[in-house]
Amino acid sequence: MFEIVILYILNKYDATIYRISKIIDEFFFAYLKSSLGTVNPAVKRLEKIGCVEYSEKMTNGGMLSKTYSITPTGKKHLIDMLLTFECSNPYHIINETKIMLYCSDVLSINETIEFKENLKNILELQKIKLEKGLDNQYIELNELQKNTVKITLNEIEELLKLL
Repeated sequence: MFEIVILYILNKYDATIYRISKIIDEFFFAYLKSSLGTVNPAVKRLEKIGCVEYSEKMTNGGMLSKTYSITPTGKKHLIDMLLTFECSNPYHIINETKIMLYCSDVLSINETIEFKENLKNILELQKIKLEKGLDNQYIELNELQKNTVKITLNEIEELLKLL
């Protein structure tokens, strides 16, 4: 998920690793909390596969600074990741869906249609799983547990309305 967010940011701004981390905290404050220990390795992975590149310059304090930018390969990779998104953990589906929606403004009209269909399918499948879990007579859920699942179902239904 961090790689998508990093490419999204670099699609808009050139930035140092420190600035990428700050932008994540500023723009994605409701969904993610970054750290240099998360951002740095993700940027290095993206650099290794040719999605980002950097330029170096000396700061006023005499330190070498790297400013990263997205490459054409990185732009294609960002779009491909958005279009082929699969939730890695169904328990993070709501948050990950929100991040994907937040980043989807880089897509063309046709890509947006495909993207939304994919997200709808993912959310519908999760909704069915949750409904089956609530209806499973072999699982004894107390009221708090049932209500918690119902809250998640409501969140999925709200996201489906956006799509």
